[in-house]
Amino acid sequence: MSLQTELGLQAPFKDIRHEAVLNIVRTANQFASKAAQLFRQFDLTEAQFNVLFALKFATENITQAELGKRLVVTRASITSVLDKLESKNLVKRVDVPNNRRIHHVVLTDEGHALIVKAEPVYREEIYHVLTDLNMDDCQQLITHLEQIRSRVETQAPSTK
Repeated sequence: MSLQTELGLQAPFKDIRHEAVLNIVRTANQFASKAAQLFRQFDLTEAQFNVLFALKFATENITQAELGKRLVVTRASITSVLDKLESKNLVKRVDVPNNRRIHHVVLTDEGHALIVKAEPVYREEIYHVLTDLNMDDCQQLITHLEQIRSRVETQAPSTK
């Protein structure tokens, strides 16, 4: 369904780039909404799932700060997410010898069991949503979105 129809717009978009940006935003919002529903069945938020997912695939010890950087969240946000996961006994913070200021974050057995259970449900959902895209389509989409993000990051706001 076109975005024009979805939004109930009476006139077509006059600017294709504006329509493209609105499509990206609308799609991201729909993904976020679906993800919230999916993760709720595991008593997780999207941020909590992302932490468990990142820890499952970490090949070496990871600090709280590194985890926050990988997930592109603020220091306060990662602390809050980890506090909640720790209260659910899904992760634990482990002291780093000779450095009292940092901690490694690791999955508990319960956390590992939960992500092992949730991950296939998540993957099934994203495979279903992206079923019309082949591998080349996915790679092209990734490339285009990376290019757009790069420009968004480097472009100064217009002062007109």
